[in-house]
Amino acid sequence: MTPSLMNILKDNTLTGDNYVTWKRKIGLLLQAEKHKFVLITPKPPAPNNESNVMQRDEYEQWKTSNDMAKCYIIATISDVLQQQHGGMGFVADIMISLEEMFAMRSRMTKREAVTAFMNLRMKPRQVVKDHMMKVIAHLNIAELNGAEIDGETKIDMVVNSLSDSFDQFKLDYTLNKKEYTLQGLMQDVQSAEKILVKSKGQEIHMVGKVATFKTRQKVKKLQKKKQLGPTKKDTKKVTKIKTPEINLRYEINQV
Repeated sequence: MTPSLMNILKDNTLTGDNYVTWKRKIGLLLQAEKHKFVLITPKPPAPNNESNVMQRDEYEQWKTSNDMAKCYIIATISDVLQQQHGGMGFVADIMISLEEMFAMRSRMTKREAVTAFMNLRMKPRQVVKDHMMKVIAHLNIAELNGAEIDGETKIDMVVNSLSDSFDQFKLDYTLNKKEYTLQGLMQDVQSAEKILVKSKGQEIHMVGKVATFKTRQKVKKLQKKKQLGPTKKDTKKVTKIKTPEINLRYEINQV
């Protein structure tokens, strides 16, 4: 056995949550060692006096591969699982038992990971690179748990996760149907982001210019008004009504 295969045995212990990853790696190990066929091939009949050499070799080969595959599997599961499955004779029965124990949990984890990936949306003002790294992380989790998503679907889902600021980019992608890798998509989206930031800066600059121009016009108007002096409208006075003064002392004397 090569050192790389030894590392699979060492670093790939089944605990339950990692069932999909463990199953994939143990499958690669059995295939590399030419023992994987025992998972799908029934045990041949035990040879007797009438069996020919080919039948005897077939039986011995299956028995040897079954024993080796069982050793690999038992060596890569937890102590509790070893006690539960160590007495089983056929490696196929061990795999079926483990499938029944952990496949449901794995399917739930896969469903949750795929749902999280599908529902991921880019937040306003979020940097493209940060969003893309989060998308790739969710995608990796989904695939590690057994999700199989083809390349085109991955790209479609990532493009749809972009914010509304990238509507023109999404429209161009839909119309042109350009083929992307995740890395290539990230590069093009980052280029689009730079254009958006630049155009946004120009827009803010123009708004500032317009505001400054209006302010200057208003100041000039006030200065001109001050130089010309008050207008008729400004000098219009409100007539005050004066009440006649009554000399109370005089009136008393008259009485």
